[in-house]
Amino acid sequence: MFLSLTDWAKLYYKDPPPLCTLRRWARNGNIYPAPEKHGKSYRVREDAFYINPNKASAVLLQQHPNGRTGKKSALLEKLINESEKVRF
Repeated sequence: MFLSLTDWAKLYYKDPPPLCTLRRWARNGNIYPAPEKHGKSYRVREDAFYINPNKASAVLLQQHPNGRTGKKSALLEKLINESEKVRF
């Protein structure tokens, strides 16, 4: 299911960032899986998560704005496994 950027942000943030910030995150690849552009607006999968650009080269972790941790998504597990194969 696809959500608008603002609806997605309301799910994960108590005080969501402004739309211009969400659009910048979408353009810069800070949201994974990447949002799709439908007409003039971005649509993002409900299970998408924010990737902190300062920690992207470190260990892949699902970022939760309130600091909670939980079960890793299947997509995140796949990314971690693939990144371990590529690293020397």
